[in-house]
Amino acid sequence: MNLSGLDLDHLSAVAITALPSVVAILIAALVIHFLVNRLLTLLARRTHFTQTELSPIHRASKWTIIIAALVLALSAFGINLGGIWGMMSTILAMIAIGFVAVWSVLSNTLCTLIIMIFRPFSIGDEVEFPGDPVKGRVIDLNLIYTTLDSDDGTLLQVPNNLFFQKVVRRRKMGPAVPLAAHLRAKQAGVADSAA
Repeated sequence: MNLSGLDLDHLSAVAITALPSVVAILIAALVIHFLVNRLLTLLARRTHFTQTELSPIHRASKWTIIIAALVLALSAFGINLGGIWGMMSTILAMIAIGFVAVWSVLSNTLCTLIIMIFRPFSIGDEVEFPGDPVKGRVIDLNLIYTTLDSDDGTLLQVPNNLFFQKVVRRRKMGPAVPLAAHLRAKQAGVADSAA
């Protein structure tokens, strides 16, 4: 590799020109990382989730910030990432098509998280959809369904997104069990039975 004086001068000029941009990118990445961590901590307090339960979101956001900062820093140095962006946009488009294919599952999962944050009902409460024959006591909640024990002894599995599409009547039936605590207890029970 032949490094002449002109090449070193050009490289140093590019580095000096790009350095302020790279420093700004790194500072912005650190600030965004701090804000995301703070938001996840507040979410953990509000929903009674543990840090362990939120760690996948934390890791995904950390790596997203690192990759974005790296790509932006390389762009500041003049490295063309057009081919990589093309490949990444193709992969993201395929992921988006996959999300559309499973939108019902994603909708129910997101609605479960919203139910856990805002707690419109608790385990043990009686809920019903006025005008529909759906009524019962909440006995279980998972990422897709809320299970109701109806008056006639049958179990109804109601998709969680239905609670956001219809009017729900709720009757408190004793001390509330936080939904996050219910899911943790259920997960521990599954782990104990597997052992």
